[in-house]
Amino acid sequence: MIEKKQEPIDFQKIAIVLWSNRKFIAKVCAIMLAVAVVYAYSKPRGYSSSVTLAPEMSSGEGIAGGISSLASIAGINLGGSSEDAIYPEIYPDLVSSPQFLYSLFDVRVKTSGGDVDTTLYCYLTQHQKHPWWGVAVVGVKKLVKSIISKPESTGGGGETTAFWLSERENEVCEAIKGCTSCSVDKKTGVISIGFSAQDPLVAASVTDSIKQRLQEYIIAYRTSKARNDLKYMENLCAEARADYIKAQQEYADFCDQNTQLYLQSYAVKKSRLQSDLSIAEAVYTQLAQQVQLAKAKVQEVTPAFTVVSVAVVPLKPSSPKRLFIMIGFVLLGFMGSSFYVYVKDQLNVTEKS
Repeated sequence: MIEKKQEPIDFQKIAIVLWSNRKFIAKVCAIMLAVAVVYAYSKPRGYSSSVTLAPEMSSGEGIAGGISSLASIAGINLGGSSEDAIYPEIYPDLVSSPQFLYSLFDVRVKTSGGDVDTTLYCYLTQHQKHPWWGVAVVGVKKLVKSIISKPESTGGGGETTAFWLSERENEVCEAIKGCTSCSVDKKTGVISIGFSAQDPLVAASVTDSIKQRLQEYIIAYRTSKARNDLKYMENLCAEARADYIKAQQEYADFCDQNTQLYLQSYAVKKSRLQSDLSIAEAVYTQLAQQVQLAKAKVQEVTPAFTVVSVAVVPLKPSSPKRLFIMIGFVLLGFMGSSFYVYVKDQLNVTEKS
């Protein structure tokens, strides 16, 4: 069986066909350019701001080793380093979680012009610009929803929480999620956080707030056990101090009331009270030491973040990329019209033959 050889592409013929239909192709490209201009200039401008952090790397040496050695001298075991359930690789998932997004609702934002000073929730629901087709789509959606769907749920019992969001709040969470970016460089561990908004000052302030909220969350998580231990030790120390003061007072009162007595019962009771006072003092002293060590433990486990680059107010918009949109639309028009005229020419040739 003889295989048919595939005919080579005749680029010269293609060029001739395109050139003969150059007016049609030019018209299509001009129409696509006009559509691109309308589309690009109808979309509201967006501004992006970012911040990079370098989290502290855990280490078993240095201050941690010194505190552990000091604790071992006092007979206290602070425990070794344990694996952390929250590590930098899951920070993006944490930032995009509903609980974290819900916590950003109350962030105060102010536009660069000073005409809007409100919360992020109100800014995203009441002070957003939309393209003309976006307004039409939103109107149609609301109309359809009002006809075929039930009234909007307001969450659990009328009160919304991160556990049970209303439909409107869920939309705002999705909007914040779409504007927020968080990535971690696996090689260097550097965390990059960004936020996009229609106002440059809002973009910078929300970016800084996200950075701060993330730091607070990580610090609260990593120090929770140490802070609970410190609170427990402080309560024990307070009780021991009260017992020590009470024992001091009882011993002093007994001595003051029996200065001239030399009975054996007096000596026995005085010895007992003195022994109780010594025990209370020893317990209080030891617990006071443990409180200081617990405070040092809190400081030890508190992570430190180095801000590599701070969030700044962007001077130029990041979207839409109007030039790229125009070039893309023109190329699409050129390719589509060229394919159309070439296929049409081939069909005509086939019909004639």
